[in-house]
Amino acid sequence: MPNQDIPADRDFQRTGITNTIPIKGQGENQVPFRVTENELIAGCIKNDRLCQSELYKRYFSMMSALAMRYCRSEEDAVQAVNYGFLKVLQNIARYKGEFALATWIRTILVNHLIDEYRKSIKEIQNIRIDDVDIPEAATELNLAEYHFSDQQLRQMLNQLPDATRTVFNLFAMEGYKHTEISKIMGITEGTSKWHVSEARKRLAEMLTQSTGEKYNKKGTRI
Repeated sequence: MPNQDIPADRDFQRTGITNTIPIKGQGENQVPFRVTENELIAGCIKNDRLCQSELYKRYFSMMSALAMRYCRSEEDAVQAVNYGFLKVLQNIARYKGEFALATWIRTILVNHLIDEYRKSIKEIQNIRIDDVDIPEAATELNLAEYHFSDQQLRQMLNQLPDATRTVFNLFAMEGYKHTEISKIMGITEGTSKWHVSEARKRLAEMLTQSTGEKYNKKGTRI
């Protein structure tokens, strides 16, 4: 995985939109395009290109950082952001403001990433664990206790098996409960808990290898 985020000026391949500040007017009359969120949404519903470009600019960093946690390469992450943003534009008229626009966009991208993951496999690893095997307490996780940067976290997550990384992201990053993950991924709650527990164990092992110090499953130095 690259050692930096997706470049901020990366082309939005499917629509021709680029992540730069939109400009309106010509010649000396050019001024930055600034609109409120409600105006932005209304413009996107009308397929206004300036509004679409501004929406992409505002949420590009959030979407790219999210995609990089689920994808193994920058190219895959860029493609996920592209398709995710297309879905945002296609469904923007359905946004009713029940929650923050960023949350709505994030949910659309996460759903797209999960859909793509489902298409890439015939079954989610050959693991099935009864719910009683791993108690809920065994999968509790406080990321604040981990002593590494976002970039280091992405690099370590990339070393996890696809299923484990996806379940861990849903649980630890997106805040889904195991009951929700089991329905989304088509696995048992116990299997979901196993993947989170396995991710924690492997992350702790990676921390120990990279620093020479021992860490427990919560990332706390022993």
